[in-house]
Amino acid sequence: MLALVIGAFLLGWLVKTIRPIPIQVTAWADKYVLQVALPAVIIAKISTVSFNADVVLPIAVAWSVMFVSIVAVLATSRILKWNRSITGALLLVGVLGNTSFLGLGMVESLLGTDHLASAIAYDQVGTFVSLALWGSFIASTYGAGESGWRPILNRLSRFGPFLALLASLVFRVIDLPADVYPILNGVGKTVAPVAMCTLGLRFTLNVSRSVQVPALFGLISKMAVLPGLVYVVSVLIGSPHDLAWSTSILQAAAPPMVTAGVVAVGAGLSAELVAFMVGVGTLVSFVSLPILSLAL
Repeated sequence: MLALVIGAFLLGWLVKTIRPIPIQVTAWADKYVLQVALPAVIIAKISTVSFNADVVLPIAVAWSVMFVSIVAVLATSRILKWNRSITGALLLVGVLGNTSFLGLGMVESLLGTDHLASAIAYDQVGTFVSLALWGSFIASTYGAGESGWRPILNRLSRFGPFLALLASLVFRVIDLPADVYPILNGVGKTVAPVAMCTLGLRFTLNVSRSVQVPALFGLISKMAVLPGLVYVVSVLIGSPHDLAWSTSILQAAAPPMVTAGVVAVGAGLSAELVAFMVGVGTLVSFVSLPILSLAL
């Protein structure tokens, strides 16, 4: 999966350098991810995830990291007077990490298969639930369109991931037929390659000056400062070498989430910032995460 994710991104970037792609192509790809593939993943995961005492710490760390990140983005945006498009994009790709497509593979390969249960808890009950809830809220609040609670509720009622989250709660009580899950999982597997390819089609290292500072702030805080804080906390109240803590630290350092970027772009937020942060963050993580794992 790691090779597929990075390969899809590089393919999109290569195609863009050879020949410009019509905007309709990326628009349809975004729509497919948001309205078809991502809802399939949400229903398949949230309707079946189990909760127990062994996964409490990773879940608590996931939500704590996201809360601190949200506060940091809002405070910095207010001080530096970033516009709503950039702020909204940062509240998605600067808050939500790629703890699934990339994070799970990194945890397994760098820390071992015994860490996977904690990593899955961090991802599914932490990051992934936040994508459905927080992602829906930010897309409706900061996205293009009228402001006010009625327009926001109207956009939420038509937002695929949010509707899928509601459906998954129903399916936790009313079981879906067993043969439906392989179909949902099969469709869900297309999220990463399609999303990364479209982000590659948008990616450029030559970003405008207005994007440079917020992008660097988002990447540094997401991939260095916040996992560093988790590491310090683990030293104070536990040990960074404990299974749950080491997993949580590595997951906290994951680069910006691919699907959060698609949600941001689909909502009309800064596509330039999203493509830069997701692209650069993903490439950097192939070096930064192995280095971080040496301390765990």
